[in-house]
Amino acid sequence: MSDREKQFKELFLSEYGRMYKAAYILLGNEDEAKDAIQDVFARLWDGTTPLREESTRTFLLTCVRNRCLNIIAHRQAITVSTDIISADTVSADMKYASDDELIAAVNRYVSERLTPQTSRIIKMHFDEDQSYKDISNELGISLSAVNKHIVQGLRKLRSTFKNREA
Repeated sequence: MSDREKQFKELFLSEYGRMYKAAYILLGNEDEAKDAIQDVFARLWDGTTPLREESTRTFLLTCVRNRCLNIIAHRQAITVSTDIISADTVSADMKYASDDELIAAVNRYVSERLTPQTSRIIKMHFDEDQSYKDISNELGISLSAVNKHIVQGLRKLRSTFKNREA
């Protein structure tokens, strides 16, 4: 085992408990808390997130908090998208034989009625399961711009489908 591997293992063993408690408090779910910690350590290991030696404990807790907040935001986005395509938002004049037809209608709306940038961002986030940060990096735009496009796109979808309720 290399020195780097030994240091990494020691860091994991010494900080896992604190990180788990913080993640569990934020997420309220054991598996998601463990996944959040695993994501943080994976990013540290592969060099995606550089480790700051001077304040390791605080830095790791900040990384876990940020990862948990991303998970919470993703949960909320999934809830919103599920609400948009749920059967109770479809009115009598907008009946679909199957969920697949409803999903196809939502996808058509995203492709044809939203701006190209908003459509692309919505697809990257929901179809490709990319994080706001990944989208931001790939498109060279700010996180707030990604959030703005997703919020506006979902608002338009919600408005379009809910306005057709009986």
